[in-house]
Amino acid sequence: MSDRSGSPDEGSGDEIRPHGEHDSSEESEDDPEEARRIAEGFIVEGEDDDDDGDVDGDGKKETKEERRARKKAEKRNKRRQKRKERGAELSEDELELINENRGIGGPSTSRPLKRLRRRSGSEGDDDEPRLDLRNMFADDEERLDEDDDDLGDFIEEDEEAAPPGETEDQRRQRKREEKAIRREQAKRRPDVAGVDKGSWDEIFEVFGAGEDYDWALEGEDGQQDPDDIDPAKKDLRLEDVFDPSEIKARRLQDEDKTIASLDRPERHQLMNSTLSDNPVIAPDSLYPPPDLAAGYAHNKISTRTQYIFCGMHQDGSYPSMYEQAPYRRPDLSAEFIKAVSTALNMMFVQHLEVPYIWHYKRDVISLLENEGQSSVQFLERDELWSLYNLGIKFRAVYERTQQVRETWRKIQERRPEVEDQYLTQTLLESVCMLGIESAAEGIEWLAYHYARVIREIKEEEAVAEGSKRLPERMAQDDLRVGPIMTLVKAFGIHVPTVAVSFNDSDGVVRPPQDADQAPLDLAEEFAGTGTPFLSGGDALKAASSLIVSEFAKDPTIRLQAREFVKECADVTINPTDRGMTVIDLWHTYYTFKFLTNKPANSFAGSPQWLHILKAEEEGLITISINVADAQVDAFSGALERCCVSTDYGEIASSWNELRKEVCRDVVKNHLIPMGSKWVKEYLKGQAEDYVAEHCRRELEFRINVKPYCGPNMESGDTPSVLALTNGQGDIRDAVIAIMLDDNGVILTQTKFDNLKDEDDREAFMELIERRKPKVCAIGGLSAQTHRLKEEVTSVLREIAVNLSGENPPVSDTFPSHEEFTQALSHFDERIRPFSTPLIMPNDATARMYMSSEEAGKEHPGLPLNGRYALALARFVQNPLNAYAKLGRRMLDITFFEYHQKLISQEKLLIHLERALVNSVCAMGIEINSCVADAYQRSMLPFISGLGPRKADSLVHAVGRAGTLLNRLQFSESGLFGPTIFENVAGFLSIESDLDNLILEEANPQEQADPLDCTRIHPEDYEFAQKMCQDALDLDVEDVEGQHKSEVVQKLMTDNDRSRKLSELNLDDFAYNLQRQGEGNKRHALGEIVNELISYRSDRRPPFYEPSPWEVVTMLTGETERSIGRGLRVSATVRKALQSRAFCSLESGIDAIIEREYVADDQEIASCEDVLKPRQNLNAVVINVEPQRFQVRISIRPSDLSQSVPFVQPFASDPFNDDAKRVRLETAAAAKKMRQQGKAKRVINHPNWHVMNSGQAEQFLATQPRGEVVIRPSSKGADHLAMTFKLDEKVYQHVDIQEIDKPNEYALGRMLRIAGKYSFTDLDDVIVNYANAIMRMLEEAERSEKFKPADQIESFLKNTLLAFPNRSMYAFCLDHDHPGYLSLLFLNKATKDGGVISTWPVRLLPGAYSLYNAEVPGMNELCNAFKTQYSNRLAEGGAGGKTPGIRAGRTPAHGGRTPGGRTPAVGGATPFGAGMGRTPAQGGATPGGYPNGYAAGYPPQQPQQAGFGGRYGMPPQNGAMPPPGRPGGVGMNPERAAMLGRQGGR
Repeated sequence: MSDRSGSPDEGSGDEIRPHGEHDSSEESEDDPEEARRIAEGFIVEGEDDDDDGDVDGDGKKETKEERRARKKAEKRNKRRQKRKERGAELSEDELELINENRGIGGPSTSRPLKRLRRRSGSEGDDDEPRLDLRNMFADDEERLDEDDDDLGDFIEEDEEAAPPGETEDQRRQRKREEKAIRREQAKRRPDVAGVDKGSWDEIFEVFGAGEDYDWALEGEDGQQDPDDIDPAKKDLRLEDVFDPSEIKARRLQDEDKTIASLDRPERHQLMNSTLSDNPVIAPDSLYPPPDLAAGYAHNKISTRTQYIFCGMHQDGSYPSMYEQAPYRRPDLSAEFIKAVSTALNMMFVQHLEVPYIWHYKRDVISLLENEGQSSVQFLERDELWSLYNLGIKFRAVYERTQQVRETWRKIQERRPEVEDQYLTQTLLESVCMLGIESAAEGIEWLAYHYARVIREIKEEEAVAEGSKRLPERMAQDDLRVGPIMTLVKAFGIHVPTVAVSFNDSDGVVRPPQDADQAPLDLAEEFAGTGTPFLSGGDALKAASSLIVSEFAKDPTIRLQAREFVKECADVTINPTDRGMTVIDLWHTYYTFKFLTNKPANSFAGSPQWLHILKAEEEGLITISINVADAQVDAFSGALERCCVSTDYGEIASSWNELRKEVCRDVVKNHLIPMGSKWVKEYLKGQAEDYVAEHCRRELEFRINVKPYCGPNMESGDTPSVLALTNGQGDIRDAVIAIMLDDNGVILTQTKFDNLKDEDDREAFMELIERRKPKVCAIGGLSAQTHRLKEEVTSVLREIAVNLSGENPPVSDTFPSHEEFTQALSHFDERIRPFSTPLIMPNDATARMYMSSEEAGKEHPGLPLNGRYALALARFVQNPLNAYAKLGRRMLDITFFEYHQKLISQEKLLIHLERALVNSVCAMGIEINSCVADAYQRSMLPFISGLGPRKADSLVHAVGRAGTLLNRLQFSESGLFGPTIFENVAGFLSIESDLDNLILEEANPQEQADPLDCTRIHPEDYEFAQKMCQDALDLDVEDVEGQHKSEVVQKLMTDNDRSRKLSELNLDDFAYNLQRQGEGNKRHALGEIVNELISYRSDRRPPFYEPSPWEVVTMLTGETERSIGRGLRVSATVRKALQSRAFCSLESGIDAIIEREYVADDQEIASCEDVLKPRQNLNAVVINVEPQRFQVRISIRPSDLSQSVPFVQPFASDPFNDDAKRVRLETAAAAKKMRQQGKAKRVINHPNWHVMNSGQAEQFLATQPRGEVVIRPSSKGADHLAMTFKLDEKVYQHVDIQEIDKPNEYALGRMLRIAGKYSFTDLDDVIVNYANAIMRMLEEAERSEKFKPADQIESFLKNTLLAFPNRSMYAFCLDHDHPGYLSLLFLNKATKDGGVISTWPVRLLPGAYSLYNAEVPGMNELCNAFKTQYSNRLAEGGAGGKTPGIRAGRTPAHGGRTPGGRTPAVGGATPFGAGMGRTPAQGGATPGGYPNGYAAGYPPQQPQQAGFGGRYGMPPQNGAMPPPGRPGGVGMNPERAAMLGRQGGR
């Protein structure tokens, strides 16, 4: 129960006072002057640093210690004097209270005695009672009095004056000795009669020795002696006391404090949502010129702006989702771009958030026309958010482009003679600014054309930094500086010139000049002895490849290729063999299973592409993105026309043919594949944005509503709510009722066993009549909630009938049923004003809250169903607050079924937060009540300019400063800087009593302002005051000498203000302001008028009540697709009667079978003859009544034959190829028939099972770890497959090759895995392969470096927070790649700022493999990691590309090997292989280290085919690295000896 709630029961008893019948109201009221005088005695005056104190009375120089001792003695004397003076002023009761608290006073005569006290006396006093265990604490206060030097004078009394001449060091030593004496005395056990040693031991064990709070008594004047402070405690930090995860959760990290203090909106300081657990700080760099950003963004904002202002799309092509196509205004294109630039300037330069711009700066992004009579709105609110996203993207594009500029500047500094107009005028000024891809390609283009200079620059920088840089060389470096470049120039193709001509459709093509010789004849000059080429043809191929590479790297041509593929590509889906089986007719992927040649641009506005990518990830389909050959030829032809010469002749024709071949090669083999990959990612981003935006709109639809408003309420008022629930509706679940008043305080929490019982029914009626709730809300977790609703409806109707005084109509008094029904309807209308409304609201927030940890802390006394009812009532009172309270837990609520789970949570959280920001800013918050109410504070972070960190800071600041009087205090009190104040001020109102408000002209900052009650921004106060003055028809002289807002107060309290304000001509006023240079203010003036007329009104839509179908889905999960008409369902008979039978569906919904729907032909006399209780039926739905939670079903065979079991949630795609479907399904059926007709293989082994991989995993799901299944393989008769369970839901599939088979069905005499491990039989495989791998996994799990996969990330980050100067690493099982461990490490010192990187560790029989280093144990694995990591870090520090260290990327097999380059097959022996000699395969590396890992260099072997993937992992068939010698590292010793005897087979 909330601390604001009342008592849990409805009764009231006698008030229990803690100190008898003493009434605090009889005490005198507080006297401020007296309180001031009392307080002065507790204020310690500061030390005076005058020079006069340095000399004593005898003229001697006073030492520092003596002066300090003298000043302290003076302070003690002053305090004694003040206490004496104050003692005379205190009343008798006050002196008595002080003496009693100090333990020196006698018994009170004016107040009742609480316990007996006795005065101190000697231990030998005969009258002293004997102590025993019953009264051992009776002399506590006496013992306090006896020790005058201890606690008796702890607050007021001072110690004795220090001995004369005592130095500071002597004083400290004396204090230590006294402290030690007191501690020894405390440890002594008094010799009290009746208390033996055993009793004292028991007392000390329970209560301690009294030393727990000695720290509070240490030091002088409340401060501990500095010499006694532990040096480790002087620099105590939060990290030393609290867990790093708790500091992070409470947002107390250094970056959180920085975000809270910076005068910039919190959402602008982060790249992701402010609700994210891992905030990403946005770059604090100067934003590029807004005009440049506007040029990038203006044609990407929305379809509406493209259609109206940008001249894009054809006439009549406006999306049908809008009712009417808007009027096109291409003449306003320049004004539109200017408005976009202005909006970007406000967002990223002035740091104004979108809600502020939309509510208070909307005039800036609109245009007045017709002398103020009309206005053109350039940007809508959602378009402003889209523009904000585009602005963030352009910042990244601009920064990438600046990197190109900076690199070019360094090149020119080194080689001033170098000029490149194509780079400076085309790439940097145009192409690179068009997208992040083009900017990145600009960097690659520069690195390609100026590779040598850039390499020299990097080497110089490495020398300057003192780091070592390994040499780099590109594959074509030797060719590009050799004589072959003369042959390249003979082609006559200057790629930059071609790119400019190709990019400009109206540009002039400059044909190349042909050479004097034929291509082959000229090429022969570059071939032969002493050249890299054997023939002229080889030389021509090399020259062509160089031109192709230059074309393929040109950003301009790549940009055109991407746009071409996006517009012309088609998508085709081909199901895999597994997909043909898994994706059946009822699968959600079936709608695109046979998709063929669907245009890529038709996926816009749909989440279908996300499902296609998910199906591909699951291995069910393959995606093919192709461009028709005719269109490819057209694109290639356009490029050819820019490359061929216009000469005619044999030599010119031969050169032109070569040029065309180069163009066709670059288009088909480079540009089209590149464009297809880009389109795949582009469609993914487009679909993710669509899903995230749909979720935002759905959330905003739910929360941007008023509180529930009943028929007897005013709009905007908060209702009192009675929420009821019966939980799951089981017989053990009682009905829980929670009553909230209009302030959200719990008035009642009541439990009823059953509202059908007479006693509970009367108690419930009494509760309704006494509390009079404005609305009753019903909720639950099953279909049984509908029965509760019917019972509550009956009670509320009975109460309404009693209040109305009328009797309901009786059917017997009416001649017909129709007349009775009509009379009953009229009667219900008459009693409606007396009835309490009953609703069933959306319970998504209640379900989230009921089981949350927060609910348990706030209301530990409420049961789960009680917390559910509380959250349901809160939702009815304020849906927006209920969702804001959830924070990031909103992600668990479904807003877009089937699609929401396909996008990243971070992206979804950003959009959901924007929905909350839009809604909270549209509503506004009264700041004082919000700060005072912890529940309302959850909405504060979503005010424009704020966030969770700034909201916490504001709450604490207001709590310290007290109630705010006006908005000026936000800035004058230092709560906000100017930027945050501008964002926030209009959305935070300050309530005041306008009727009793007294305004004075002087000191306006110390008075309330009536405009602070409104949502008018302070910068518009002058316009509001002027409009109020005009509405009241007052002149300047009439308001002279008054508070500026006094006219506002008069108008706001005027009941006729609506008429007076409506008489103002706002259009003329706005037009005149614009002519005077004030800018467009038309929207602002209109909002000011609306706010002055109804300043407390809630303009949001009314509370939304779910439809009957939505209620059914909410309680049961059933939809029209599951129990709609014509659908097949399962039902269970509850009771059968003669004419009908009552059944229940699986979801609990009632189902009724009429007698005529039981059988087709035969006549059924009674349903009881056919249907029995608890009988299961297959039926078809013939009618649905969702408002009654009831369906009517039929079990007639003729009806069942026409039913369908399921309705697809998505319509079948029209681009599905039926002919392809028939062909593939026929082939799959034929294959299945062949497999069924084929004799099944049987192997006599207990682990042999005939099943596929999925069935094997399902079988092993209930088995312990390490269990093995041997099964047939799809690779053929000479293969087997082994599946063994590594962990829960982690199964490794291994391919086993059979060698030397006697026949097709017999087991091979030799079994080999990956060509490396050989075994004699299946037991040998299980023991020495599967079990050996399990032993390695178990050894890893025993290591302290092994962590569960779901905890390893938080472990690394939290540990690094605690030890910021250390690099952390740990291992976990890789669930995505069975047979591998994941080595995760986090290095805070790297430039990536602490990105977690991952390396793969393969589990082998008896060994771990980290890249090519095989090690026998975990200690060796850790050492190998450290060695390889150090080498990679050294290489990365020198400027090389180090995966996982600099860029945070996971390295893959086949990449650069630490310590040197990985040679290709046949290349030179890598460094570290030993003295230039290549060791035999599987042999020992010179130096005595197996595999050489201890020497710091992993073995470097040629990469095998098929050994790739994200981790460089083998395919699931079990392919492994190259074979080594049997008996090598990692093999079972007995197994190695056996294979050695067999000759290593």
